[in-house]
Amino acid sequence: MHEDFLHFIYKNRLWIEGTELLTDNTPFEIIETGQHNHDSGPDFFNAKIKIDGIVWVGNVEIHVNASDWHKHHHDGDHAYDNVILHIVYNYDCDITLQNGRTLPTWEISFPQAIFNRYSDFKLNEKAIACADYIDLVDDFHITMWMEKMAIERLEQKSEHISEILQHTNGNWNETLYIVVARNFGFGTNALPFEMLAMQTPLNIMLHNADNLFALEAITFGQAGMLNGQPKDEYTRKLANEYSFQKAKYNLSPIAESMWKRSKMHPTNFPETRLAQFAALMQNFQILIDDILNGRFNPKFFDNLKTSEYWGTHFSLGETSSKSKSTGLGQQAIDTILINTVIPFSYIYGKTTNHNFDSEKIIDMLRTVKAENNRETRSFAGIHGMENNNAFDSQALLNLKKNYCDHKRCLNCNIGYQIMKKVSGL
Repeated sequence: MHEDFLHFIYKNRLWIEGTELLTDNTPFEIIETGQHNHDSGPDFFNAKIKIDGIVWVGNVEIHVNASDWHKHHHDGDHAYDNVILHIVYNYDCDITLQNGRTLPTWEISFPQAIFNRYSDFKLNEKAIACADYIDLVDDFHITMWMEKMAIERLEQKSEHISEILQHTNGNWNETLYIVVARNFGFGTNALPFEMLAMQTPLNIMLHNADNLFALEAITFGQAGMLNGQPKDEYTRKLANEYSFQKAKYNLSPIAESMWKRSKMHPTNFPETRLAQFAALMQNFQILIDDILNGRFNPKFFDNLKTSEYWGTHFSLGETSSKSKSTGLGQQAIDTILINTVIPFSYIYGKTTNHNFDSEKIIDMLRTVKAENNRETRSFAGIHGMENNNAFDSQALLNLKKNYCDHKRCLNCNIGYQIMKKVSGL
């Protein structure tokens, strides 16, 4: 037995009706269960119960054993002075408060079928513990929960953007620049890309927007890749240009050792992404204006082209055996839309526009191709778990990573609906 299960039963009023008797056999009524507290202190705030015709307003504490009150050292903690009801699974002792009052205690009862299903979820080794039971849940509740999952993930992405916005002292242009740079790391090299942008002011990039070679020199130089012996004539020229720009703007590069290449397809090598990032800087002011003015067109990234050098190279000084595209692939563009453009547009609109229509931004996810990876594929064939577009895949990723992987079935509305069906409610 775990306290989180007892919290779930109490919060959702899934106890057996008619068993509301205190341990001294006094009947009582729970008028309001209160607000679930996930921080320190009592488990539920501002509950309302009626005992002997008197309405009590205060906090509720829940334990597996009544004696856990002492085990958890609540005796001398004034945060628990206002507890009006002690809910336990096993009543093994009375609790006396510091004022001498015996704390009203209820040994809660619940349908065994609910506990059996809860145990099954906890012990189930399937990637999606409730996969065999989702058929019990109607499409409406699944759809509503998945929409919540997609929006919750969008909010999570927005939180990181808010942190960067604080770092830039509220400068939206710089914030977008850093967020876009981080996304060009595509997970593996996200941190060095973010650090590169933070150490290379946007105004320097914009000042050189009409010179792709200078942008490449600054980008590769700041990435720490032009410190050694030039690997070919092009690298030598980049190093010379960076030396000039470094002195002009007093630049400091990051360490080259931060970049990762292990087990990576050449198209994702950091040098390839750095070249593409430099190419993006040519039109970055347009991207800023379009996003901040709500007129962004996903086709913007279709025109991104690196210098000819990167048509025959995956890294500096190493010629590729065959020519390759100098632009972003569609999958990379979709990733930038999902992880940067849409979350940034969402938080910018919420922060700066009282009449912001969040649905318009959220709907953009539905126009992007669904992500296909191990996490999203784990839902294949499960009732209601469709993956038709990025809105769906973002919902599935959030559900998998923040709920299913941690067996947080009791915090998931799908799990709750299954529990309700089992209890007969």
